Amino acid sequence: MRARGLIILGLSGLALAQPLLDLFGQNPEFFVAGNYTRAQIVWFAVIITLVPPLLLIAATELAMLVSRRLGTVVFTAAVVALSAAFALGLARTLGFDQLVLVAVLAVLVGSAVAVVVFRSRSGRLFLSYLAVANLFFFASFCFLSPSSELIAGAADPDLGRIDVPAPRGPVVIVILDELPAATLMRADGSLNADRFPGFAQLAASSTWFRNASSQYNLTHRAVPSILDGMLADREDLPNWGDHPRNVFSLLADQMPVHRYESVTDLCPPTACAPPPRRPLRQALEDASIVYGHRVLPETFRDELPPIDNSWGSYGAQDMAAADDDLLREEDGAAEDAGGTSLIDRAYARWRSLGADERSPRGQAAVLRQRIEEIHAPPALHVLHVALPHRPWVLSRTGIGTSFVPRRITDPGAPGYDFSVRMEYQLHTMQVGAADALVGVLIEHLRALPTWEDTLLVVTSDHGTNLTPPNIGRMKVTDDSREEIFRVPLFIKAPGQTTGEVRDDAVQNLDVAPTIVDLLDADLDWRFDGHSLYDGSTSHTPPKVSTDVDAVIAIAERRAEQFPFGDSWTALAAVGDNGDLVGSDVTDFEVGAESRHRAVLDQAELLDDLPTANGEMPFVLGGTIRGASSEPPELVVSVNGTIAGVVGGYRRRGEEWSFTGYVADYFVPGSNAVALFEVVRHGDRVVLHPAS
Repeated sequence: MRARGLIILGLSGLALAQPLLDLFGQNPEFFVAGNYTRAQIVWFAVIITLVPPLLLIAATELAMLVSRRLGTVVFTAAVVALSAAFALGLARTLGFDQLVLVAVLAVLVGSAVAVVVFRSRSGRLFLSYLAVANLFFFASFCFLSPSSELIAGAADPDLGRIDVPAPRGPVVIVILDELPAATLMRADGSLNADRFPGFAQLAASSTWFRNASSQYNLTHRAVPSILDGMLADREDLPNWGDHPRNVFSLLADQMPVHRYESVTDLCPPTACAPPPRRPLRQALEDASIVYGHRVLPETFRDELPPIDNSWGSYGAQDMAAADDDLLREEDGAAEDAGGTSLIDRAYARWRSLGADERSPRGQAAVLRQRIEEIHAPPALHVLHVALPHRPWVLSRTGIGTSFVPRRITDPGAPGYDFSVRMEYQLHTMQVGAADALVGVLIEHLRALPTWEDTLLVVTSDHGTNLTPPNIGRMKVTDDSREEIFRVPLFIKAPGQTTGEVRDDAVQNLDVAPTIVDLLDADLDWRFDGHSLYDGSTSHTPPKVSTDVDAVIAIAERRAEQFPFGDSWTALAAVGDNGDLVGSDVTDFEVGAESRHRAVLDQAELLDDLPTANGEMPFVLGGTIRGASSEPPELVVSVNGTIAGVVGGYRRRGEEWSFTGYVADYFVPGSNAVALFEVVRHGDRVVLHPAS
């Protein structure tokens, strides 16, 4: 029995302990997301290493008590099963995934090892000596792997000298996500109060730094730099351990702390409750699912819960995470940020949120709830929400669009320019949702008796590029950096009651030292940013031009694309017939039917709006059949008012698909939507029904 027990231990080490401890040892974000204790992590390794082989040894021992023959049968089954599992894992490593091939391989390896055990003394000795390898696998996990740092723990960082006079009002920091500064501006550089009244309310009682920028295009670097005033090191994680001297540490001893950090975790554990701790049972359940994916061929893996993340609870994961835009973009920057493992660890907190909470609607609901929790007594409120970050689906009313088209990425495709322009329309629509919440914030704070003493900061972690060809923020070029790095920054100092506009080159890196200055704090901290109120100058070069004209030039380009005003209706007024948007159909002559017959995809929804999911068709889609060449752009009427333009045609066999953003002329209940081809005869406009 001693010899057989050692053989089982040796084979179990190769088949179970080594692959699992290596995988989980290389992914500490799994344990961080689950908030597992050091003891839980060690017990996890102990159980993985010892429990499976001990159960097999016990089964063999019990069978031996019945009869030696039965004991031999059970022992042989254990040897074959462990050897086959090792073979399956090896096949997956080598890329073999065909069911018949791997099944044959598993049977052959299992049978061969069983033959070696019973017919070769030296083979038995070798497999017995392998039992010692379990100690190495266990020790490697506990002392050498990245997860070993969680077991060892870390000493509390030195926070230095902190002396802060008690603030008289709340300190509120709101960090939006992926909001370029130019979106809020008119062509002359003024704030577009018609479209964004919430930000206009904010600007009326704060200082608007029009020439502000960020150092980073990645959230896990940008947000910590706002809250600690320091440039981020390449390998820094967005947690308190790597950024201990921040605004949380500054004020945690002075006032209550209320925070919503969607990605970061910068609040010290003494001030903010850690996330719920998962039971060890959950880690073991996750390990069993991971092991199934590690050794089973594809046919059987399809039946297992997905493991498209590194943070656990696999059996309960919502598959919406696979389509998450924030994760997809951050993963795309993994190489720049230091590798996919770093990205996984940096976004463990975000990924652990439910899919509903990660959605724009969910993030908007979180911000609204957190605003309502701000009260008059002094307290620190830090709110970072992934809004107006894509996917762009929300309107300023909080109603979502029922359809979001896939952007055309080929510059040579017929509908490319239309598609790029619609990207800006949808982005701006969701900025409107953020603006509405900024308005709620200002009205809520103004109603508090401590409004005048409130210190308020509203900014964004970074922007995004909406000018082709490099749409997005992952590819930074000389042509895209001005949109990617320029961000809005509004600061209301305690005692400030009127608005001011400043055009000196500043960065959201300056927020933390500015808060320190405005609160008259005495620290021995060092900052890469500087206070914007003490007359000092920046010693960290920005990533953009120091001239405010650069951001105004972006706003001018947008105004050329949307030349019919600053209203929400004007946002839908694009193309050669954009001048008709906002007019009644009855203002024009209606001619014969167009030869282009359009079919709307959302026709069935129009009888009862909003939809059961609380959505409206702000983006319309459909098809035109039989056209040999690209059809003209069509105008859309909603309940008798021309509300937008559709186009962006894509050829699909005999069909041309179209999309288009429309202004909100929808009403609850039944709605009438019609499409028209526009023909002009001088000043005469004729609408030809196309639907």
